[in-house]
Amino acid sequence: MDADENVGDVFRIPNLYGVPKSILDAESIPSSLFSDLKLADIAAIVPEAIANLHEEHDFFSIPGLSLASEHALPPQNHTERSLDEISEDSNHEAQQLDEDIWTLEDSEPLDKPRYQSWDSFIGKESSNPGTPYISEAGPAIFDSALASPEDPLKVHNGKHMVVNCKVYASSILALGLGRSSVFFEWSEEKRDFEQTLLNIRISGYSGQSLDRLSAVFKQCGRAMRALQHFVDKTYAKETLPGRVALADAVSTLLSTIQTRLSSSTSAYNSLIHLESLFLPVCTVLKCFQDIVQKVSAALSDEEMLSIIFQEVQLLEHRTDALKDILLRVLSRVSQPWLEFCGEWLGLQREAGLPLTKDGRVRGFVKIEDKEWIDDQGFELQESDFALDYDLVPKFVTSDDARSMFEVGRSLRFLRDHHAQHPLAKADIVATAGPPTLQWKFSWQEILQVEAKALQYEKDLASAIRGYSTKDARFTSVSCENFDTSESFELDFLRKPADNLEAHILASMDVFDRPLIKTQLPDELAEMLDAYLSSRSDTTEDDSIFAPPISLTPVLSFNAIIAAQARIMNGVCMRLFFRSHDLRAHLSLQRNFHLLGNGVFSSRLSHALFDPDLESAERQRGVARSGGVMGLRLGGRDTWPPASSELRLALMGVLTESYVSTRPLDRSEGEEYTDRPASLPGDLSFAVRDMSAEEIDACMNPDAVEALDFLRLSYKPPAPLEAIITPIILYKYDQLFKLLLRVLRMLYVVSSLFRDAKDKASNARAVSCIQQRFRIEAHHFISSVAGYFFDTGIETTWRIFEHKLDQVEERIRDDEDLSLGQNEGLDKLRDYHESVLDRIMFALLLRKRQQPVMKLLEEIFTLVLQFAKHSRDAAAPAVEKDIEIRETYLRFHKKVGVFVAVCRSLSEKKGYAEKSTGTFYIKGQGSLLDGHDLQEENTIAQLLTRLEMSNFYSTAAKV
Repeated sequence: MDADENVGDVFRIPNLYGVPKSILDAESIPSSLFSDLKLADIAAIVPEAIANLHEEHDFFSIPGLSLASEHALPPQNHTERSLDEISEDSNHEAQQLDEDIWTLEDSEPLDKPRYQSWDSFIGKESSNPGTPYISEAGPAIFDSALASPEDPLKVHNGKHMVVNCKVYASSILALGLGRSSVFFEWSEEKRDFEQTLLNIRISGYSGQSLDRLSAVFKQCGRAMRALQHFVDKTYAKETLPGRVALADAVSTLLSTIQTRLSSSTSAYNSLIHLESLFLPVCTVLKCFQDIVQKVSAALSDEEMLSIIFQEVQLLEHRTDALKDILLRVLSRVSQPWLEFCGEWLGLQREAGLPLTKDGRVRGFVKIEDKEWIDDQGFELQESDFALDYDLVPKFVTSDDARSMFEVGRSLRFLRDHHAQHPLAKADIVATAGPPTLQWKFSWQEILQVEAKALQYEKDLASAIRGYSTKDARFTSVSCENFDTSESFELDFLRKPADNLEAHILASMDVFDRPLIKTQLPDELAEMLDAYLSSRSDTTEDDSIFAPPISLTPVLSFNAIIAAQARIMNGVCMRLFFRSHDLRAHLSLQRNFHLLGNGVFSSRLSHALFDPDLESAERQRGVARSGGVMGLRLGGRDTWPPASSELRLALMGVLTESYVSTRPLDRSEGEEYTDRPASLPGDLSFAVRDMSAEEIDACMNPDAVEALDFLRLSYKPPAPLEAIITPIILYKYDQLFKLLLRVLRMLYVVSSLFRDAKDKASNARAVSCIQQRFRIEAHHFISSVAGYFFDTGIETTWRIFEHKLDQVEERIRDDEDLSLGQNEGLDKLRDYHESVLDRIMFALLLRKRQQPVMKLLEEIFTLVLQFAKHSRDAAAPAVEKDIEIRETYLRFHKKVGVFVAVCRSLSEKKGYAEKSTGTFYIKGQGSLLDGHDLQEENTIAQLLTRLEMSNFYSTAAKV
């Protein structure tokens, strides 16, 4: 201890800041961990070294880092210093610390304190200069690990050949585009791409990763090849326009992909980047490939459209642009079919040869040969348009398809029979600006279509009224509407020769110039390009508030079809009722086929059954003449009559009956008695074509079928066959055959009382059983006939007459030319047929009523047998009474069974035809919807006429 030390300072510790003795005694071992090297210097050196390492692709090279720094302290050898030196240094430092810092001069300003924050640690100096992962250390390190015999990564790539990265990238790009390359070649036998070199890889990738990566490109390549094959095959062999349109859409897809991705591989950063570009391509190619595979089995354009529409519906939930792309494809592929629909409806001119009944089948319209038997029994055929429901796409309902077909059929009727009508002229229809049938996928476009359809209907009606004349004759466009002086004048013809030569040279110069290629923008190509580049132009309103795909066809087309149908129905209905007198031809069927003319019924009954008329039968080869002749059915031995007898007996019956229905033209108090040259439709009697069994049944004059050979021949004049079809005429014929039987039975039961009166006057007793049989037979036949004529025919025909009155009231207004969409000729034809169906149902002529009609015919046969016994005066009285008694007992039993059947039918639920199932509100709906013609169970009215006291419920007592 020094003498100058302050001994009284008890808190003073000598050598407080000196080096501990333990450290002085220990051997100092140099260590980099506790070195005085500044870390900031390492952070500045390491990134540059790592960058040089990546550029040289040498993972295992050691960077030349100089850890020594000019600022680093030199290493000190603590063992060589003496303890005195160390002690002096410590005392010197202690003396410096004892100095009063407040007395120091302000020679050196103090450093300003720095604001410390976490932002100062986020920088290049604080980033980790290295990576612990081998896959991120560079391709050289990864390749060395893969090539190592020890295979530390366990991927078995030691024998894989490392190829050039750029060459492989070009090959895999060509693979995705469906082309052959150095490493991938197309095999026609396997219909797939094959790798030319096996066990190859590129630097930085394992063989397994390349196989997975190439699978995406190989799938795209196969799809590209398949779609290109479909395009080439379609263009080479296909004739269906819809399939060609699909091939054109696929070709647009392929060309867009080629244009989008056929660039140099240097434009892409890596194979992963290239794969990300091909992922949307793979999605759209797979979608198109599925569509092409499904439509390959389609036999028609309509079936193909149905398949595409179903595929679009399956993708309706998607929110990307793929759904819009498929909708655009559907619109393009449907264009040929929609163009045909527009031509059929008359909205646009027909391309090529017009569709006629002698032409080829197009679209859903086919040419069908209708067969029928004429008056002489010959088979006739006539070609007519028919609707083929199999060739209607699934997105078009059957009702809409029929509406389209009937509108086009009515248009052909106008062109065939009223060629001068404005609606039959395409140039006049074009002046109204008809809309075209196109797909619309947004509410705004659909509203525009509806507005345009309504405006077109108004303009077309105005054009028709403008071209019509007072006498209902129509003329074409007048030449006065065109200014020929401005349209056709050649302004250089009257000029000097120099000017003429200049014009010719100028025109030659124009023709010598190359054509300017004006290519319209392809919307489908633009949508595909936007989808492949991950850009979508679909707005939120278009994607969310668009109508459902299932309703799109109805909303897109029905407004236009309905407008055309309303105009066409109104025009055709007026022509049928006014120009072709349809009402008179329908009344003709009622008066003659349904025996609605009393004069005709009376004259026909007398001509066929009256025994007092002179016989038209030849006697010894000589025909009788001089009086009114008849066939005298029931009073002759030979039957059936010859054709000459029919002509003599029925001569003048139809003509005189028809004249009786015509209105009187009184002139000076006299009636109009001129006979027409021919009846409408050449109405006449004819012989029905029958089978051998039917002919045998007709040969018995006492059988019910004795008059089945007689029928009425009627051929509706063109174009009334659209309303009075062969099927309808067949139903009229079946009704006439039954009513002729009923007319005969009425005459027979009436003659029974006359025969009884004659016998009573001859003092021959009439037995009680005969009188009873006579009364019951008359009651039964008159009740059945009254039910047939009153309830079955008159009530139903009155409804039909009322409906015709309503139609005529609607078409009487010439200002409004349109009718309802479902009020055309086809609906009137269906209504007419429904009238006959209801009459046949009431008259027990439907197929399910055959057992009841057979029972009725057996009762008719028993009445005819009784009439024959009553006329037979030569038979013994006892035997005759026995036969009549047996016949009466069978008659009573059959009638009892018939009444029981009628009673069960009247109580049977669902006996009448079921309703259509549509909800009907009175005053709404179509005029010809047929709700007022639903079949009713009217058999209770027949039961009321026959029996009200259960008379036939017990056995007869005789």
